[in-house]
Amino acid sequence: MTRFEELADAWGGDIRRWPEAVREEAYDFAAANADAAEILASAAVLDGLLSSADEIQAGDLLQRRILQSAPLPVFETDWRRPAIAAAAALVLGVAGGFAGGLFVPAETGDVYESEYADAFDGLMEDWSAWEWSDA
Repeated sequence: MTRFEELADAWGGDIRRWPEAVREEAYDFAAANADAAEILASAAVLDGLLSSADEIQAGDLLQRRILQSAPLPVFETDWRRPAIAAAAALVLGVAGGFAGGLFVPAETGDVYESEYADAFDGLMEDWSAWEWSDA
């Protein structure tokens, strides 16, 4: 009975407008129960009231209020939040780079020159002499 009442409230007093999946069962239930006819009659009264109501045109103010209260779509969210996050990451990265330079010892002229000479010593030699030397 409860399910029948729910369907009548949702779909109205005419079983022909109900979903096909429940129509046959609703006809059988209505034929077997006298209370079902009362439920359908009550729903039919509401259907009649709803169908006789004039269509109301909403004014501009009401339309604007409804649209302002609606949630924004995902693509129209506040752009400042990701921009602030990107700027903060940039500032932290630059600050971290400069702070990391404080922990590296400063090179003196002699040490730097000797390391450079050690690293690139012998590059002016003929490469063909040692390129195939292990073959």
